[in-house]
Amino acid sequence: MKERITITDVSARDGLQNEKQAAILSAQEKVDYITMLVHAGLTRIEAGSFVKPSAVPSMANSQEVGELLKPVQEHYPHVTFAYLVPNSKGLARAKDIGAKEVAVFLAVSEQFSKANINQSVDEAFANIAPVITEALSYGMRVRGYLSNIFGYDDLPFSPAKVALRAKQLLDMGCFEASLGDTTGIGKPGTTAQLIDALTAADIPLSKIAMHFHDTFGTAIDNVAVSYEKGIRSFDASVGGLGGCPYANSPKGNLAMEDLVRWCQREAIACDVNAAEMLMAAATFIREKLGK
Repeated sequence: MKERITITDVSARDGLQNEKQAAILSAQEKVDYITMLVHAGLTRIEAGSFVKPSAVPSMANSQEVGELLKPVQEHYPHVTFAYLVPNSKGLARAKDIGAKEVAVFLAVSEQFSKANINQSVDEAFANIAPVITEALSYGMRVRGYLSNIFGYDDLPFSPAKVALRAKQLLDMGCFEASLGDTTGIGKPGTTAQLIDALTAADIPLSKIAMHFHDTFGTAIDNVAVSYEKGIRSFDASVGGLGGCPYANSPKGNLAMEDLVRWCQREAIACDVNAAEMLMAAATFIREKLGK
């Protein structure tokens, strides 16, 4: 019997942050959407981001979203709602709403890191370390995101460098490192090379998630190779929403629907157990965004 996979839905944060119309969504509309994802069976959901509202207007009401999700959390204690925190101020806001999990966001590319957070890669890792330590002291789990895993304008593909940075995230206390193909340039061959580099660096693949974008239509092929290589955790976005506003080719994330259909074809169990609710959620959010 094939091993099941775990899915983290990123549509309510990573998905919405790059949608211009998302800034007009009310906190209640977001909560209604997130609740539909829970009813579809998803147990790991990015619910918001505590970044500067001026930088990402669509995440400005994340505090209110977190407050409104409290009754949902009480009713579904097995579900984890995660929040991106860029610094200690963001972490304090996550703590105020009783977040069980937070995420930190770093990059391999110097150019991308500068554009995204105005810090070098080394500076970013050094500055986020005490935030992770503080979050752990509160009993929160911390997930680490690592961007540009297949290279960037200033960065040729370097599997060993990605492995080094992924290990650094895990050593700092992250329970999982989500490796992001920010511009969607990964292919099955480079995906295999990267996972081999992780294995060579003695990084447990049980602590690695893959976050693919579908810029060139290779996301599902990359998922298949990742699964063959031992990865069992994947990020996906309902409706393929979103991408990074600071990337130079920010086409949408891997669509949740595509990932679920792939699981069905391959007879692999996943968290989604109500496909009709997943489709209803996709219709709901796309209508709200005018898509």
